[in-house]
Amino acid sequence: MYLTALFLLANIGISSIEAWSTSERLQRRDQSTVLSSLIPEYDSQEGVGHGGTSTRRGVILQLGGTSLALSRVCAANCLESDGNNAPLSLLSSYKPSEFKTLPSAGRIVSPPAFLPPINERATYRYAMGRNAWALEQLLAFQNVTATIRTNVVKLDGGGLWVHNPLYPTGEYCALLDELGTVTDVALGSNALEHKAAMRSFMRRYPGAQVWVSPGQYGPFGSCGDVTFDMTQEEVENTVRMASKTLGYKIAGIIPRRGSSSTSDAVAQKYMLPRWAGEAGEFDFSALYVDLPENAGPVSEIAFVHRSSKTLVVTDAVICVPPVDASNPTNEKPFPIQPIFSTYFDDPTIDDPTFWPRTVLQAVFLPLRQLPSGIPDNPIFPGYKALEGRVVRAPILRAFADARAPDAVRDWVSSIVQTGGFDRILTAHFASPINVGPKEFELAFAHLYDKSTADDLFQSLPIYCQDWSTLNSLNSFIDDNALGAKTIFDYRRGCKAE
Repeated sequence: MYLTALFLLANIGISSIEAWSTSERLQRRDQSTVLSSLIPEYDSQEGVGHGGTSTRRGVILQLGGTSLALSRVCAANCLESDGNNAPLSLLSSYKPSEFKTLPSAGRIVSPPAFLPPINERATYRYAMGRNAWALEQLLAFQNVTATIRTNVVKLDGGGLWVHNPLYPTGEYCALLDELGTVTDVALGSNALEHKAAMRSFMRRYPGAQVWVSPGQYGPFGSCGDVTFDMTQEEVENTVRMASKTLGYKIAGIIPRRGSSSTSDAVAQKYMLPRWAGEAGEFDFSALYVDLPENAGPVSEIAFVHRSSKTLVVTDAVICVPPVDASNPTNEKPFPIQPIFSTYFDDPTIDDPTFWPRTVLQAVFLPLRQLPSGIPDNPIFPGYKALEGRVVRAPILRAFADARAPDAVRDWVSSIVQTGGFDRILTAHFASPINVGPKEFELAFAHLYDKSTADDLFQSLPIYCQDWSTLNSLNSFIDDNALGAKTIFDYRRGCKAE
């Protein structure tokens, strides 16, 4: 979905999103130098973030995990803790300074990645708690740079369940192998940026059992889907053909209708992964949209890991981590995702507009700015609307929700009804996010008639003029019959400034 918009932007000349200049990027920066500048205690053989404070960068890295940086978020988005009923902030478990790297294991991508960084990319590993981890890399294309994550859950049997694998560099595999043996892989989306590394990953882990979301496509065509009204022979034939199409063997396609509540006598034989259903550890809900006018279907699976009360999603929602402007160094605020320093140079990151611009370009909102009274530090209204909130990414509101509102609404309702989670792991920006079903549903309030305009703007205060880039994209698609037409007002609740 993100890449569809990127290709359109590249071809139709929409200029409301700026690109970072080539001189601002570091394609082949010495990683040891980068990490030693970030972390005073960095070991060039095995980099571990210690959150040291002897340098300016070390102080800044600490900000992501402090209550100071998140205090203003808790006022609007808090849960009660299980212990003493003290407020639990939205991102209190998000600790960007506590990462591990293994650069000595190698960061070369071979064969080269489909998307930049093409030849060399860093991997940072974060502990998510509750026997879960995230392996983070950077995604860069045209003017968009964003973090992208593999989420990993240790199963009761000790094996690793790997969600949306990334490029298996030496560092990535070493950090993954330290956690245990990869036994199961779930490709939870058919978005290109999340599936691009699958063939390379499966060459490194051929013994893992793979299940994919419906509507996947490969070098030799589309893979189709599986529904609960199919016979065992139909399912097996579909899966067999899908393996040939994708170029790697899969064990199954996650069904797009029904749920894991289907009787075990039928479902466990040929419909569901061994980790799903009543005998497994996960519940799931599938979104599948296949509109005739589109180039192909769109799918995403939401997984609920019961024992850890964790919802694992790909793009369903995001939470943009805030930057604390009142840090004790009295210097400029900085992005609180350290991996950006492996791709951009210091002057670029030192720019106080770097993080807001990066966020806005990733979600396709314009770089509209207002004076703040602080020299060289303007206010970006679109960024302020997103910062520190659980939201549906604007690009998905404009592309998916605007064309298939009923399907997305049904999917959200299914996830909410499944329940059983008090946090979310996502593939982009910050996680874990400390929210449950109610807060998750609020991110999709624009899809529900019961939501008033005032309620919608309060939950996501995006001004109407900040939808301009996505409005232009949708107009271009609709006017030139490049896809299904928009049938729903994805801008519900916006106000003129």
